[in-house]
Amino acid sequence: MSKVWIFSNNFPGYYNNNDWDIATILRKKRYYFKTSEKNRAKIEKGDTVLFREYGSGFWGSCEISGNWVDDKKALDKYPVKAGWFPIDKVRRWKVSLRYEIIRSELTNQNHRLRIAAATEEDKQKIELACKIYQNLGYGESDGNFFVLESGIEEAVKANLSQLKLRLAGKEIQEQCNLGIGIGRTDLICRDEKENYVVLELKATHSSDNVAGQILRYMGFIREKWAQREGKEVKGLILAPSYDEQLRLAAKEAGIKVLRIRII
Repeated sequence: MSKVWIFSNNFPGYYNNNDWDIATILRKKRYYFKTSEKNRAKIEKGDTVLFREYGSGFWGSCEISGNWVDDKKALDKYPVKAGWFPIDKVRRWKVSLRYEIIRSELTNQNHRLRIAAATEEDKQKIELACKIYQNLGYGESDGNFFVLESGIEEAVKANLSQLKLRLAGKEIQEQCNLGIGIGRTDLICRDEKENYVVLELKATHSSDNVAGQILRYMGFIREKWAQREGKEVKGLILAPSYDEQLRLAAKEAGIKVLRIRII
């Protein structure tokens, strides 16, 4: 009886289109792994694979079409023994299903494994959730669907009262935008106690690099204004979805994360 696996990889181009890169894997129809990869030896011809991108989610499937092939040149190209599984029946879904939406429903919740064992029930749950996700209007439409972050910024400005916030002074916004070596944060606000709140707005799925970004802005504002005024500095990230890495990083840093729906 065929088995179900979850193969996790980074986004296309991450490995500069070498054998490990998902773009190369799809083009050559051979999935490349280290020979020592956990669970690699358990995979057989006819098994089903669900594709997952780190920091994002599930986006397609394929079938293992042949036995493992050792790459005789692997040690010359890379400092490890490696090889590949031939794959076929590759399907790319119309939308990507965000991992955090379905993770709690899966039998295997180890999100770090490159090869994770799954079940037919897991596969059915993921595919059903993907259909619901698409029917609710999330994901891509006719290729790629983009919402400019400037559009989100104007919408959030008009609804700051829902967050019990208001914009900080114009001079503070301008100085933050021009802070040399600091970068540009999206919105600087004040809460009901006049504390500073840094809002970072994202139009796409976000991972833990955003936590470092907003902490940098918070540090700049703390040194520039908040310490002199005896005020606190808080962080708030608004994004349509986010992964476990961001949730943990933000929680540890005391940054609040809210999910917004892009329509």
